[in-house]
Amino acid sequence: MRKGERRTALAVTAVVAVLVFHTQPLLAQPARVYIDSAVVAIGGRDALLGLKSQRIVSHGENFEPEQTLRPGAEPRKASNFTCTLTRDLTNGRLRYEWQRETFYPFAATWRYSEIISGDQGAILGADGARSPARRAASAARIAARRKELSRSAVSVLLNALSRSSSLLRLMDQVIHGRSHYVVSYDDNGQLVVMAIDAQSRLLTKVEFLEDDPLYGDTPNELFFADWRQVGPLKLPFALTYRVNGQVVMTEQIDSIENDLDLGPVDFTIPEDFAQADTGDGSRGERSSHWLWRRIALASPLDEEQTRVELAEVAKGVYHITGGTHHSLAVEMSDHLIVVEAPLYEERSQAVLAALRKKFPGKPVRLVVNTHFHNDHSGGLRAYVAAGATVVTGKVNEEFFQRVFRAPHTRVPDSLQQNPKPAVIETVAGEKKVLTDGERVVEVYPVENSHAEGMLVAYLPREKLLFVSDLFTPGAPRQVPGWCRELLAALDRDGLLVERIAGGHGKVGTLAELRQAATVAPSAPHENGLLERPQSRRQRRYEADRPLWQMTRSGWPRLCRKRLAPKPRARSRWGQW
Repeated sequence: MRKGERRTALAVTAVVAVLVFHTQPLLAQPARVYIDSAVVAIGGRDALLGLKSQRIVSHGENFEPEQTLRPGAEPRKASNFTCTLTRDLTNGRLRYEWQRETFYPFAATWRYSEIISGDQGAILGADGARSPARRAASAARIAARRKELSRSAVSVLLNALSRSSSLLRLMDQVIHGRSHYVVSYDDNGQLVVMAIDAQSRLLTKVEFLEDDPLYGDTPNELFFADWRQVGPLKLPFALTYRVNGQVVMTEQIDSIENDLDLGPVDFTIPEDFAQADTGDGSRGERSSHWLWRRIALASPLDEEQTRVELAEVAKGVYHITGGTHHSLAVEMSDHLIVVEAPLYEERSQAVLAALRKKFPGKPVRLVVNTHFHNDHSGGLRAYVAAGATVVTGKVNEEFFQRVFRAPHTRVPDSLQQNPKPAVIETVAGEKKVLTDGERVVEVYPVENSHAEGMLVAYLPREKLLFVSDLFTPGAPRQVPGWCRELLAALDRDGLLVERIAGGHGKVGTLAELRQAATVAPSAPHENGLLERPQSRRQRRYEADRPLWQMTRSGWPRLCRKRLAPKPRARSRWGQW
């Protein structure tokens, strides 16, 4: 954006903020007053500007609301972690040392380091079942980490001071029963909103409005509590992360060391690592929560997944691969059926483009969703925009109706730009037959402990089954209980399966499925993770609504510029 255009955009944002939040005009000065008071409360400007490095040791828990047994159920416990973060604030370098114990989908322990220096990064050690022992960090992952650190108590105040020309005071709010001043600033196209306690003048939370493949405009909040004195600075020792109103992570700080000697710390990026494509960083900027929630599952998905490969597994039937999440395309007489629309808009658009090239004149008329989990349904909106009817489990119908109506103004997708009513057909207790009179595709429900409303697609003539998650052909590790549940469904329905195409993995055989079902369980949740009750801390934070929902119109009107976020620029203090 040229300089003049940027001034115009910020001016429009300021006017809209006045209208939405009922603030008085010319409130930039009062907003700066509240920022200054928060700076004083944390220890003063000189102490903030003098901070050169930090080492933060912490532990915590991760929860995942979009991997539950049914839509709307309480978030599943994903993992516990311990972490040591060393930050070089002057030179923009950081190093994480992680130990993560995952409970879902597999019980395992992961130890790895994450290094970021400038716009390059490295991951040393496997951070998931599909990860190599060492690799370069993607630009999206680097951007997501930087964005998270940009709202630390120290960084967000320094960034606010350096962007004082865009400061706005918004409507005061009540959080946890206490009055708060609400102030915002523009950070390279991302509106950052801070809630400052009216009595203590300490920060209570920082909030972004991000994009989500399913929910669109999504509040991403960080709450601060348990402030303690660390040298000249007062810093929070309890952090709670909330996305779309759901607690996804709690973090307890064990110790903070300021201005340490960084000589022994290795921030070196191995020379043999490929340079990150900085142009891909916008994915991490606009949806940082999506990337680090996948990392918490030890199933990172930070690499861009737009490479599409079509492998013919039967005449006119193609296994769509090229990434971690796969689909199946079935050629009918005058249209196509696609089974599974995973991940996000970009993946679906790449698949649709490949199918248009392979089958010109044959539109995708039906898209079958195996289950509602976000990594297997995040691409559905693109198919609805293309005119496809969605076939899904009955239990998911209301959930997807909300998804297809959700506003995506922060990063408009194809359905936002080309709105149309979604057509949803459901499958309950009996199979659903999709046919053109020649080829038949049968859709069966599967009772299981992974996700209610689970569906599989079966082609009787080809004796081919498509399944997601319950069995992954070729994978070294399976959940035996899910495999047994799938076998029970196949036996119940009398399906003569010879080959199985996976929503992950390769094309396998029924014999491989039977073998996987006999493996001894490695954890108590081998038939699916047991639901874990929410902690008191989760319930407390889920009682308060995001700031943008407390307003009459919400944040989307403040983000009407609809620009892809620019690469994050460091301030003159080197803060992210």
